[in-house]
Amino acid sequence: MCAIAGLFGTRPIDPSPVAAMARSMTHRGPDAHTVRRYGGKQPYAALAVERLAIVGLSNGSQPAADPSGRFRVALNGEIYNHAQLRTTLTGNGVVPTADSDTAVIAALIALNGLERALEMAHGMFAMAILDTQERHLTLVRDRMGVKPLHWTQLPDGTVAFASELRGLLAHPTIQPSIDPVAIQQFLMFEYIPTPRTVWSGIHKLEPGTWKRFSASGIDHHRWWTPPVFMPGRQGSFERWAKSLHGVLQVAVGLRASADVPIGYLLSGGLDSASVAAIAASRSSEPIRTFSLAIEGEGFDESDAAAQLAAHIGAVHQSATLTAADLEPTLDALSLHMDEPLADSSLVATWKLMELVQSAGLKCVQSGDGADESLGGYPTYLAHQLARPALPARALLRFATDRLRVRTEGVTADYMARRFVDGLGHEWPQRHQIWMGAWLPIELGADDQLWTECNAHADGAGSDTIGRAMYLDQRLYLSDGVLVKVDRAAGAHGIEVRSPFLDHSVVELAAQMGTGHHVRGKQGKRVLRRAMVGLLPNQTVTAAKKGFGTPIGPWLRGPARHLLDGIEERTQEWIDPNRLRQCVTEHTQGIADHRRRLWTAIILGRWRHGPHGSA
Repeated sequence: MCAIAGLFGTRPIDPSPVAAMARSMTHRGPDAHTVRRYGGKQPYAALAVERLAIVGLSNGSQPAADPSGRFRVALNGEIYNHAQLRTTLTGNGVVPTADSDTAVIAALIALNGLERALEMAHGMFAMAILDTQERHLTLVRDRMGVKPLHWTQLPDGTVAFASELRGLLAHPTIQPSIDPVAIQQFLMFEYIPTPRTVWSGIHKLEPGTWKRFSASGIDHHRWWTPPVFMPGRQGSFERWAKSLHGVLQVAVGLRASADVPIGYLLSGGLDSASVAAIAASRSSEPIRTFSLAIEGEGFDESDAAAQLAAHIGAVHQSATLTAADLEPTLDALSLHMDEPLADSSLVATWKLMELVQSAGLKCVQSGDGADESLGGYPTYLAHQLARPALPARALLRFATDRLRVRTEGVTADYMARRFVDGLGHEWPQRHQIWMGAWLPIELGADDQLWTECNAHADGAGSDTIGRAMYLDQRLYLSDGVLVKVDRAAGAHGIEVRSPFLDHSVVELAAQMGTGHHVRGKQGKRVLRRAMVGLLPNQTVTAAKKGFGTPIGPWLRGPARHLLDGIEERTQEWIDPNRLRQCVTEHTQGIADHRRRLWTAIILGRWRHGPHGSA
């Protein structure tokens, strides 16, 4: 975890704002601050890094150079197999200039070229690569989009980039306007899909791509193509389970390599339990695990986490999230809200990162990414039911409207109502409606709302479950889950490593066939089988609960005041009468509008500050 920022031009530039751009992101990398200018008295480029030292503690400063000095690399993230790559380099007579993974990738680019170097790298990274010989800048993002990178062009043609939006907004000439389509997308999806940002003219670099800026213009290239999920049940279920166990062993082992201690996040569910159990089986000493007890019926898995920690012999620490913590935590995370994000589990994730930070650690492993690759969400089954259910839509609406409203987690009545909301839409729109907050009809949504969704859907294949999983990888995971984790971890100077996001795991999962992943009501079947013998049976067979925050019940009770004046703060984008109706229905227990109301709260705070100031 670091922050990178910089400026590049085909003619001399003013490099002076780069230091402030980087300093605005010091929370991501508190260990070192470096700014370098290139081009002598008439600089054409400047690179800056705020470093969190995980690998090469003593001499791993950035930007790193290859042995010839031609390439200068600034990197946010980690190249997990840097030790193996270093061996390959030295075998070819190339000695990296430092002990860091950044120096290794710089040398690898010089030896093999960018494309081959990226193919060889296992990692999560966003990189800026300056070629001082050809005088061009290449921005690169990892395969799954774990590490963020934003860019824009100034009026004079200078390219500016930064790990966070605040890094770009620290440049004095960047004064963007709000993109209204992005706001609509946020209100529906709960996040803003790449490459769009909340600001017109500022872009997110797409996962698995690079952009090269030079005198001849901008060149965009996809260097990794996401795999399409195979249909049916390809090959032997037992062999796939053994293969998955093997690649997870490698992925967890690679992510255990660091020059600082590593901890493990443990929610109590299957995904994080799998990572922690594999790590414990590979370690000669007890691993350290961290979990969160959540005050709310249907949300707390702390007992399961503690039992699992005892089972694998871990040294376990836990903290508690209560309703009283909601507002101060929301105040704190609002300060890092460069663009709105309404995943309510960000609150719980923030508290968990506070616990890790207080324990003195700055690197942990997590279970993120398993659901989207191995079939963990109930929406995958719902897609199979959508076509036969469509003729009965009116009857189903009548029935679901009469279900008792419950708030203990993601309840059956909530999912049933949302299921009916999605019927009658094409599959990509239906899927996003099921996963989201406001409905398109409630927003008077522009057709551009679906631009990124439709683009990903076109490449998703034809398998009913597989295309939904593919869409979740490209949208919900990349722009929701991973952004949530990056914001919470980055604000606390912590690096989160996720073995399920290793491209070897993702590619293997796509080959298996979705029928092996999901059958009937059970998802993640291959993962469950892969972990038999390493995890307790109750963990292997338990239904998915999810790591969330009890926003629904808290907004009915102790946090009701967070809704005061919400209509005025969001009236530019949400119909005040409709929002007022949602507030009334939710607080009186008539309907469950937790997701609509939370997006409104987040949008109001992003626009007007934590306490409603202009």
